[in-house]
Amino acid sequence: MGSKASRNTSIEALRLVAVAGIAIFHTFQWTFQAVCTGLPEYAPLAVFPYSGALGFINLLGCWANEVFFMISGYFLIPSAVRALQNGSSAPDLARKSLARLKKIVLPTLFYCAACLLISMYVYPLPEISLHEIGWLTLGIEFIWVYAASVLLVPVIALIRQRIGSIRAPFVVALLVLATFGINCYIAATVNGAAGVVLWRKLMSAVTYLVAFIAAGEMRFVLEYLGNASGSQKSKIVLIGLIAATVTLELLLSTNSQYDALWKLSYKSTSVISFILAVASVAAAALHQPRHEVPTADKTIVTLAAGTLAFYAVQSFTCNVWRPIFDKAIYTMATGIQTGEPRPAGAILLGILMSLCLALSLLLVDIVRRAVVATIKAHMKG
Repeated sequence: MGSKASRNTSIEALRLVAVAGIAIFHTFQWTFQAVCTGLPEYAPLAVFPYSGALGFINLLGCWANEVFFMISGYFLIPSAVRALQNGSSAPDLARKSLARLKKIVLPTLFYCAACLLISMYVYPLPEISLHEIGWLTLGIEFIWVYAASVLLVPVIALIRQRIGSIRAPFVVALLVLATFGINCYIAATVNGAAGVVLWRKLMSAVTYLVAFIAAGEMRFVLEYLGNASGSQKSKIVLIGLIAATVTLELLLSTNSQYDALWKLSYKSTSVISFILAVASVAAAALHQPRHEVPTADKTIVTLAAGTLAFYAVQSFTCNVWRPIFDKAIYTMATGIQTGEPRPAGAILLGILMSLCLALSLLLVDIVRRAVVATIKAHMKG
């Protein structure tokens, strides 16, 4: 499966692609919803092929979230299983999980405090205050579910050891099928009773955890089957799946099937996004790089380390940057100022703004980590 360095670089590069996917998804989230609900002012984006492009972009959100969980599960669960096989105890694994938890929680709390102070004394950030808790709970649900998944690694490893390596793939497969059976029901009843909304939210968290577990089992399978041939096949499968997904979105766009576009890509409950995420992680894990580029590899790993920081800050500040992005996209798409609608230009503009936002937040976290490292060095000195 290649050297550790090359494998990790491929995985970290995929993590960066996932960051870009999350950023682009959040930029177009409300635009896509406006198109699907038939708001007349968004008519230029509702026609073929633009609604199909927006549908594919909406898939990027759930794909990216699941990729992030899968990458972590791919490494953490097999590592814990092997530690148990080599004589480590459950308390040992729990201590390691707590150490990892610290690396998740402390940066998140730093950005919570930073955004709160900015909101209180510099510039008021909507919904960020001591009197509201939504921004600290459901606002960053992704991070707290990830933290819980990391804490559950010892439990998952112990259960797999009890099940046995032969039956484990079948048990995980049944878990995945059951989860997406429920998700398909949720998608089918997306316009139903208010109680279904809570189910959708809960199942998003459940699906993240299932993706985390599935990726851990996938690594055992890939290590058994993986080779150079497997690397090439995984890339072909991934390209084929992407092509099929784009084709499906465009077909739905051609027939103005906005309801289907919406239901196929609802949050992390999307079957298509899950399949694409599995294929993406497998292709990255099996990738065999032909050349080593230390500078590029180091840049990728350094930027990817800021993934959680990006997610937290873009969530805390979404009510500041999103209206600006929405207005820019709407203005160009409808031609409200120039008199000439430019939907393709609006989509490209939104993608560019998303990538700039993601890069700026990743760079901010590089600075934070450098400052922390300097402070630690001085304290030790």
